[in-house]
Amino acid sequence: MVKEIVKKIPHAAKAVHSEVKKNVLTAILAAFGFIIALVWRDFIKSGVDQIIYSIGVEGSGYVYQLIITFITTVFCVIGILVVSRMKGKEDVKD
Repeated sequence: MVKEIVKKIPHAAKAVHSEVKKNVLTAILAAFGFIIALVWRDFIKSGVDQIIYSIGVEGSGYVYQLIITFITTVFCVIGILVVSRMKGKEDVKD
């Protein structure tokens, strides 16, 4: 019985090593995606700030934040629609 367990250890160790490697790589890819999201956030926020400034709305109160949130949401929804359609076209090609 002990011999059978000892024989299974290398296989189990390989399986654990493979699973750990897969999870670490997934976490690293997620971190890169998060960094990309933060950069896009800064880009979108700068654009929205420029739009708000050109409209003539200034301040830092609740209404100002609501306007910024609304404009950012509209931009992001448009971006999601564009990217989703691009992805859909890629899926059809495959």
